[in-house]
Amino acid sequence: MEKRKVRERMRVFMVSVLLAVALNTGTAGSASEELFKLPSGPSGPGRFGAYYTKLKYSPQWDKPWRVGGHADVVVRFDDGGHKFVFWRGTSYIPCWVTDTGVWYTNEFVERRGHHSPNTEGCVEPMSDKQCRFSHVRIIESSDARVVVHWRYAPVDVRYNHPFIDPLTGWGDWVDEYYTIYPNAVGVRKITVHTTRPDLWTEFQESIVVNQPGTMPDDNIELGAVSLANMKGESKTYYWTRDGGPEFDGRPARANILKINLKGSLKPFARVAPPEEDGILITSYEGHGRGSHFNFWDHWPVSQTASDGRMAKSAANPSHSSLSHIGLPGNATVEWKPYAKGEKSQTKIMLHGMTDKAVAERVPLAKSWLQPAELKRLGGAYKNEGYDPTQLAYVLVCKKPGKSSEIKFKLAASKESPVINPALVVKNWGRDDVSLKINGKRVQEGTGFRCGHVYGVTGTNLIMWIAADTEKDMSVSIMRK
Repeated sequence: MEKRKVRERMRVFMVSVLLAVALNTGTAGSASEELFKLPSGPSGPGRFGAYYTKLKYSPQWDKPWRVGGHADVVVRFDDGGHKFVFWRGTSYIPCWVTDTGVWYTNEFVERRGHHSPNTEGCVEPMSDKQCRFSHVRIIESSDARVVVHWRYAPVDVRYNHPFIDPLTGWGDWVDEYYTIYPNAVGVRKITVHTTRPDLWTEFQESIVVNQPGTMPDDNIELGAVSLANMKGESKTYYWTRDGGPEFDGRPARANILKINLKGSLKPFARVAPPEEDGILITSYEGHGRGSHFNFWDHWPVSQTASDGRMAKSAANPSHSSLSHIGLPGNATVEWKPYAKGEKSQTKIMLHGMTDKAVAERVPLAKSWLQPAELKRLGGAYKNEGYDPTQLAYVLVCKKPGKSSEIKFKLAASKESPVINPALVVKNWGRDDVSLKINGKRVQEGTGFRCGHVYGVTGTNLIMWIAADTEKDMSVSIMRK
């Protein structure tokens, strides 16, 4: 009798192990190849906006999740099949998804486990396999722009928080705001709240996510990373069978990178250039089995408590790391914070998708870093200046909902071009608008887009204008 009980317990144990393996890999009991493709919503273009949904991966992987029908967020674009996705399978780490189904992320805030007495290994949202501390919500969604808030706690694989304040019990938490416009360009605003902002903190790593059944080489060009500086000097770096190269001979003070994925649009990122000569962007060297690129399969999808498992094949989803911006210990110059507090630090990054060469994105960087001055605004409105965290000029209507026409000039130049400017008008009210540029009426939809953000204290107008010029631009906005 006792032997039968032992055998039965062993049988139950082995079944549980096999089930855990199935859940971790997402490959057991495969019904079809398409079923296990990383989910990003409907294919092709869709109306621009952010949408709550529940993305499905596989029956075995989906079943244990205790979530409702609004668990994930997908941002769609009406001019292509690319998307911006916040999915539980990536621990809500947001990813650009190309029209060919390749995923890419600019990472998250990561801490070192040995710097805190109660953590070990990698302390990051990748370790939050069940999204216990990772959450996403839509703040705005209109024809003009999308704002999504991702809040998370970097933890180790045992869900331990680093740097716990003995007085309050709070560990590290991070708020990231993603402001995205219809041309798939936006700003990532990252704020880490911590009792130890002085210790090692990583804010960016260029990570490609490989679909199951694909090797990194299937998704990434061998000339994988292109760098540029604000002068337009650029260089592309190639991976070999020996792995990633050192970024030697890089353009001086390079602050712009493009990741050359296989697809019509490719992700880019840029930050403010360093104040002095030095290395800001560094390569991630090494390679994996059978590939020019390194790749690991402990993330995404996997539920195994692991923060570093080299992939042995393309059977499971995997990820490949290519480069870093401002990595402490590797970079020789600082990625300068946008703001600092006693227990917080904020950094901002311009990012998005492009079909242009990396050097051709310099004017966009200039329009963000050194924007054209807004001049001759009428007395009914207050100019709060350009906000780089929103990629927008901010105005305030002094008489909420009543002031009429807005007139101003953007003093553009080669060093301060106007490229797809956005405008936030606080207290505008609910009225729709018409627009004139240099005295000519502009068609809504193709020439500009607008939306309204309703708040407890008033209604703001959001405008995005399709314009690209190095000459002065006169703008007139009227109520309908």
